[in-house]
Amino acid sequence: MSLKGRFISPPIRLTLGPAGLNFERADIEVYGLDQSGPSYEGRIFLNNPGANVQTPPMPENGYAGSFHVYGYGIWPEDIGKDRETRSLEPDGIRAPITKDVIATEAVRTAAAKSRDITVTVVPVYPGIPPRDANEALKLEGVRIVIHEDNVFLA
Repeated sequence: MSLKGRFISPPIRLTLGPAGLNFERADIEVYGLDQSGPSYEGRIFLNNPGANVQTPPMPENGYAGSFHVYGYGIWPEDIGKDRETRSLEPDGIRAPITKDVIATEAVRTAAAKSRDITVTVVPVYPGIPPRDANEALKLEGVRIVIHEDNVFLA
């Protein structure tokens, strides 16, 4: 769900293997991420749906890491069109990519409290945010992938 420029996932139920919280690695995958808009840093927070651009990226705030989208701006065929008629896709995602953030310790910390984890993605723009900043972050979803002895547990 996109909310005032942020994305907040529904609770993601973690599946842990025999090692429990001693898994080798945990990744947060942000998929179907649109790169046809402005460039930004995507800060990821766990179990902190209130996180925003003023939230310090610290472990105590659920900060798990970040990724960068180097957006290329408006889609060439959309030059001269108003925003409502720009997108040909129902969800408005024109150039989807996937970002993978290694977040082992942050996932461990969150999983120690609950197996249901909410992921919040907060876009932070360089300089002055674009006029349509509240609509710029578009993505299909997020997932948490646990790696244990070369086995991927989704």
